[in-house]
Amino acid sequence: MLVNRLICILFIIGSGVFASYFGGNISYALFYVAVFVPIISFLYTLYVYVRFKIYQSLDTHIVVKGDWNNYSFTIGNEDFITFRNVKVNFLYDKSTIKKTDETVEYSLLPGESEHLKTQIRCNYRGEYFIGVDSIEVSDFLYLFKITYPIKSKLKVLVLPRVLKLEQLGIAPAFIDSKNPVFISNTVEEELDTEVRRYNPGDSKKRVHWKASAKAGELLSRKYYRKPKAEAVLFMDLEKINSDELSIVITEDKIIESILAVANHYALKNMPSTIIYDMDKIMQIPIYSRGDFNAFYRHCVNIRFDAKNSVAELVAKRLQRGDSGNFYLIATGKLNKDLYLISLQVINQGNRLCVLYVSNDVSEEAKTLKADMIKAGADVYQILPGDEIENILSNKAM
Repeated sequence: MLVNRLICILFIIGSGVFASYFGGNISYALFYVAVFVPIISFLYTLYVYVRFKIYQSLDTHIVVKGDWNNYSFTIGNEDFITFRNVKVNFLYDKSTIKKTDETVEYSLLPGESEHLKTQIRCNYRGEYFIGVDSIEVSDFLYLFKITYPIKSKLKVLVLPRVLKLEQLGIAPAFIDSKNPVFISNTVEEELDTEVRRYNPGDSKKRVHWKASAKAGELLSRKYYRKPKAEAVLFMDLEKINSDELSIVITEDKIIESILAVANHYALKNMPSTIIYDMDKIMQIPIYSRGDFNAFYRHCVNIRFDAKNSVAELVAKRLQRGDSGNFYLIATGKLNKDLYLISLQVINQGNRLCVLYVSNDVSEEAKTLKADMIKAGADVYQILPGDEIENILSNKAM
């Protein structure tokens, strides 16, 4: 286009000089043609810009990350002149479209239209635009180009993926799917050392024979209620400092890790509790598939702007006196506070697993990771290119 403009300018200057020195109808005719050609080209470009039509559609505006959805767009020339050199630019930063180049150029005769049916995939969670981004209109001689954004862009709401795990290799045996002891959120009863007078109907297993012999009457052991082991999932929603794409990838992996584990438990009728900070500290019990689905629909609106660190969330939970539970933390940061609270989690008799979603391989991060492992925690680093399913199933270890 720059070369064409340069030739046009030289042609105008040359024809002007020729007309000035030699005069005559032919020389002036050439000069007027040289002047009017770019004017006509610009007016043509502006006319096509105003009259060009484009339509695009998607089956649904609520989609799941990674799923292919039917997408179509139509460009049409509803005028009486030919439209040439019309380029369609697509958005490729957060979505992928099958069977299309980054830019597609069309030439349409009067009344002609082009229709494309294909599929589109959204690669990240959130709400954003997909499909056609802008249109470039050029004239016949490639002297002028007008680029204008599409006013009616397609906006979609993209839900995070829910991965179905064959096994949960990062979890302790007492809540693993292959050892379904953990089947409810109720408490279990265990025999106590205290006794009471035997009542008709009491099981003989409850009879404390030594105490009965000393007392000269049948005595039964009392039962005390012991809380069952619980899975507590912490989702770190603190702001992540990085480039835009890295932030989106990290946020998606944190959310999808928690969803995958909670979904695994829900499918096995094993309850869990999800804890995170968004506006306030939220504790979401997941007792059934319905509870999980309700939380899943809410995930599209999750914001990473927590005021409380994940270490503070864990500390508040520990105040309940938890012991024998499984703590899972999905975070994008390793720091001293998280290390110190991990020591408390383990010292109280809980099992701890940390999913560290980051590409940070600095010495500081390696040292913190090694120290947490020495303390008894399981730490798995999830890199941007890693498959979460492999990490959670422990296939890659």
